[in-house]
This record gives sequence, C-alpha cells and structure tokens, in this order.
Amino acid sequence: MGARLDKFETIFWGKPPADPKERKLLRKIDGVVLSYVCLSYFTNYLDRANLANAYVSGMREALDFKGNEYTYAVSMFTAGYIIGQYPSALVLSSNRISPRFWFPFCGACWGIITLGLAFVKTPHQVWGLRLIQGFFEASTFCGTHYVLGAWYKDGELGRRSAVFTSSAQLGTLFSGIMQGSIIKNLDGLHGLKGWQWLFIVDFIITIPVAIYGFIFFPGLPHTTQAFWMTPEERELCVKRSPPQEHTTLTVRSLGKNLKTVVTSWQFYTFPILFGVGSCAYEKTGNYSEFLFWLKWTGKYTPSQVNYYPCIYTAWGIVGTYILTMYSDLTKNRFIIQPIVYCTTFISCVMLLVWNISDNAKFFAYVVSGCGYAVQVTNFAWATSVTRDNEVVRAVTIFSMNVIGNCWTLWYQIVCWPVVDTPRFRNGQIATLVTGAAMIGLAAFMLYLEKRYPPKIRDDSEAYTTNIFGSNTATPTPIGDLERRTPTEDDYYGEKNVEPGQVVIKAI
Repeated sequence: MGARLDKFETIFWGKPPADPKERKLLRKIDGVVLSYVCLSYFTNYLDRANLANAYVSGMREALDFKGNEYTYAVSMFTAGYIIGQYPSALVLSSNRISPRFWFPFCGACWGIITLGLAFVKTPHQVWGLRLIQGFFEASTFCGTHYVLGAWYKDGELGRRSAVFTSSAQLGTLFSGIMQGSIIKNLDGLHGLKGWQWLFIVDFIITIPVAIYGFIFFPGLPHTTQAFWMTPEERELCVKRSPPQEHTTLTVRSLGKNLKTVVTSWQFYTFPILFGVGSCAYEKTGNYSEFLFWLKWTGKYTPSQVNYYPCIYTAWGIVGTYILTMYSDLTKNRFIIQPIVYCTTFISCVMLLVWNISDNAKFFAYVVSGCGYAVQVTNFAWATSVTRDNEVVRAVTIFSMNVIGNCWTLWYQIVCWPVVDTPRFRNGQIATLVTGAAMIGLAAFMLYLEKRYPPKIRDDSEAYTTNIFGSNTATPTPIGDLERRTPTEDDYYGEKNVEPGQVVIKAI
C-alpha cells in the first residue's frame, strides 16, 4: 500500500524524499510556503480581474466610460506593473529585504488601493489607482516563481508552480461567482452598487492574507528564522535546497552581476518566449473576449455573464495541471508549446469563421483555457537553467513579465481594442502568427541550452529539455558541489548572509 501511495505521489506531486525528516519538512514547506503564495496570488488576481466584472455589471454606466477608456484603464495597470518589476527583482535578489516582509507589504498596499476603486467618480481616477495598484502587484507573480525556485528542486518545482498559477485562475473563477452573488444580494445595500461591493469584499479578503504572510511566511531557505521550524529543520532547508548562489549585493558586485546578465542567452530569449507567447496562448483570459461576447449578445442576465466564463477558468486550472504534470514526468518543457498552440489554433479559426452556433462559440472560448500551462513550464525551464547566478535568475524571471506587459501595452490597444467587440478579428489573426513564431523560438532555445549548458544544475533531477522528452540525465560541467562560507576572493568582500550561507564551487 505504501509503495502505491509513493507511486501516486510521484506522478501527481513529484518523487517524495527518502529521508522521513526531509519528507516531513517538505510537507510543512508545502503547507506554509505554497499556501501563502497561492492565497497571495489569488487575491492579487482577484483584485485585478474584478475590474472587468465590475465594468460589465454597472461600473461602465456609473462612471460614464466612453470609447477605449476601459482599455486605457487596463493599460495603466500594465504600465504600473512594468515599472514595479525590476525594483522587486533587486529587492528579492539583494538578500537585504526578506520576501517575508516584502510580499505582505505589497499585498497590504494593493488591498487598500482596491478599496479605493469602490469610491471613484471618473474613469481618470480609475486610471490613477490602477497605475499604483499595478506597481505593488508587480512583486507577486515573478517574485513567487523566484522564491519557489529557491525552495524546491527541479523535480518538485513544475507541479507546485502549476498549483500557484492555478490560484490566479481560482481568483478569476471566484470573481465571477462572487460578482454574480453580489449582484443578487448586495446591490443597493447601504446605498452602494453591486460593483462597489465587489471591490470592498476584495479588500476584506486581501488584508488577512497579508497579515498571514507577515506572521508565517519563512522568506528564503538560507535566511529563514521561521518559528514553526526547529533549528534542525532550518539547517535541513539549506541542505535540501537546490544548488545555487546566495550573496548580499553591493554596489561593486551589482555591476559585475549585471554584466553577466546582459551576456547570458537566457536574458534575451525567455522574456520574449513568455512575453509574446502569453499574449497569444492566454487570449481569452487576458482580453475578456468571452465575457464581452456574452454581454454583447444581450441574451444573458448579468449573473450569467459573470458565471459562464467560470467554465473557461475551470478548464484552465485542470488543463494547466495535466499538461504541467506531463511536462515533469517526461522531463520535457518544450512539448507544451505545440500542444497548447493546437488548442489556440482551433479557438482562433472557429472565431474567425464566426458564423457558427452559440454552443460552438462557447467551445471555442473554453478550449483555449489550457494556455496557462505554457507560462508554468516556461518559468520552471528558466529557473532550471539560471541557477548558477542568482541575479541572472531574478532579472531573467522578472524580465519575462516586463516584456510580456510591454508587449501587452501596445498589442492590446492595436489588436484587441474593446471597440472590436465581439469578434476581435485582428486579435485572432495576431494570435495565430505569434503563437507559431514562439514554437520556433522555443526550438532555437533548445539548441542554445545544449550549446551553452548552465554550470550548475539540480543534481537530484538533472536533465536537459529536449523535443522528444527523453529521461536521460545529462551530466553538468560541475561534477561535485561544495557548500561553504564564502571568502573575500569569491565575492569581492561582500558580506556573508547569515544563517546558512550557500555557495557553490567546483572542486
């Protein structure tokens, strides 16, 4: 029975550690680290996704939105989101401010701003608040991928990243259900409209999550002082963590590390792969085309308009986990690109034809939901090939979001303007072209990974991604890894990080 449970766990959650103490610790890490980042991202996405729900549930008429003013509100959030990326990257990789404090602080800030959206009077006020909200929300998505890469080995990372990403879809799912319930039960209560109550309830949900993070979130393995771990477990956190560098940044070392960043192939390829690809594969969620079509038909009640897109979101959660699990089991990050493109291709072609039944349109919108699997595997892939430099890993991961949002700034206005509702013909064509191009880029990156392999890999799950999903382990250039306290020769006089400094050296 125990062997069967281990096999089941290996398939659906990753191979469990052989050491009972490490297995117990891993479950504790899952219970606290994963629960907090998922709750945080849930509220993060809930707060941003609810603007679309509020817009189609009375906010448009109450604030007198005209033309593309809604599109501009979305773009203002994107602008703030871009501005906040690199400050968060440097905060997290500097080892000077712990994620234990940075993440909850940002969460509390965007929660307060969400409350402010309930009392705006004009579209321009929405623009301003969304700009600031985007800045603070920038810490969560890429920051969490960075932190998960520090806590989990490559063989543990993919499926846990899928759970984290799915929490955003749960936010969207819950937003639709919550909005429908608010329209029925809270509209008019204390003189406030249903869309206003939506933002108020978001605030009430967000603040307790931030408090939970301040109390329980452990930060990073090599610096954690979490009260819910024993001293032995804190030491084991360092021993079991993936091989990687941890240093305290100084002015001198920052320049050296940034030079390494701009000369790495990962810094240029992964941001394009994720940035452009996510705009293609996540089209239905990013541009609310399903929601707008339901509103445009005039056939559905406000509650139905908010409820029906939940079908797309539910499939997105299930499809993302299934595809990520397949990627982990086959040790193949590339294959998810062409699989997801097939579903996106079907969706785009059906909606370009347009003269099909409403049921067929429902299918076309829903089938593209598994596109979120691409972002999960791309971030896991990026983490596994950048472990030899912490700053390269942080800047590359955050750059993926920067490029994605820079691309969205103009791409949404040009290809997916709200005035093109409901067909979005230009957007469907652009999706077909960019999706195909990203498959070609991913194949080129496989060549680069083989030609310029990382100096450090996670030995517990060492492999090279390839087109055919081979399970053959690939030896890394470093045969043995020594963990020790750094000397001045190693890091040019930088301060040691205490406790549990981890340094990697070839011996």
